[in-house]
Amino acid sequence: MTNKKHCEVWLGNMSHGNFYVARYGDSEPMVIVHSIDEKLIMDPDDVDEYMVSQGFDSYLIPSEFKGSIVFSTDFMKGLTAE
Repeated sequence: MTNKKHCEVWLGNMSHGNFYVARYGDSEPMVIVHSIDEKLIMDPDDVDEYMVSQGFDSYLIPSEFKGSIVFSTDFMKGLTAE
């Protein structure tokens, strides 16, 4: 029996890429999180299939991402109580 590695996965609307950061004078890998619609603990090998079947456009595995994770102002506005 194979012991699969499970980890936290965020699914939602995110922009992935290399973004220019003025204070460092260079670009770096970054994810800009616009929304986290679902958080799961699952095998990373199953994420792509699950994401497509549920209609999400992107995902992030925070423990495996090498770069900066940035939360958009829209995401932060969604956290405030009205």
